Amino acid sequence: MANNPLVGAWELVSDSDAGILIYTGSLCVLVGSPKNRRRSTGNQVTPDEAVEAIRSCPAMAGTYTVSGSRITHTRIANSRAEVSGRPLFVDYSIDGDTLNYTVVSGAGTAAAGSSATFRRIGSSGVGSPLLGSWELVNDERQGVIIFTETHCAVVQMYKNRSLPSGDQYTPEEALEAITTCGAFSATYSVSGNTVSAERIANLRPTAVGVTAVHQFTVEGDTLSLRGISGIPLEETTWRRVS
Repeated sequence: MANNPLVGAWELVSDSDAGILIYTGSLCVLVGSPKNRRRSTGNQVTPDEAVEAIRSCPAMAGTYTVSGSRITHTRIANSRAEVSGRPLFVDYSIDGDTLNYTVVSGAGTAAAGSSATFRRIGSSGVGSPLLGSWELVNDERQGVIIFTETHCAVVQMYKNRSLPSGDQYTPEEALEAITTCGAFSATYSVSGNTVSAERIANLRPTAVGVTAVHQFTVEGDTLSLRGISGIPLEETTWRRVS
């Protein structure tokens, strides 16, 4: 998609919500959450917090195609289990550095006709060894992480997730849904082989306002991330996507 005007990072323009949307030539990641959302009082998410998170925190990563003003997104990972693998159709327009979105169908949290506005995030001109899009290499989970020069966004989920029993999540179902998915968008900085991500929006209430710190290595087209603090203390492997 030569000269694709969508490519880049976009920040949600909203009085109530924060979020980052990033497009590369073939992949996209979106993570949003309310600005006034509080961190959990304990180390574990409560069922009521989980219900609110599922309702108010859209998170999706996937591939996409464009035809005219219509974007068709094919999900690889997302917060709401019931829309896994389903397409999301959005109509868009770009005016200067402003991207306008209107949901057509397939959104898990927004009704058809809902709209959102994003403002393009400018380039810093500073390179990053993490720059680009990466797909998770894991037998049990799938996901995408994208780094621009200044921002990043990630959504990953377990490949096998339980579906809600009805039209709405019960507290217990919501708790399972957010514990089988991880998602945040952030600004980030690199020092040596450490990357620190200051979350702008995230799915889990336990991580509100918490810096996610990883150690990383990049070898060819392979990225290894190991959680140090503010993130699960595990190592994940990612493969670069062109």
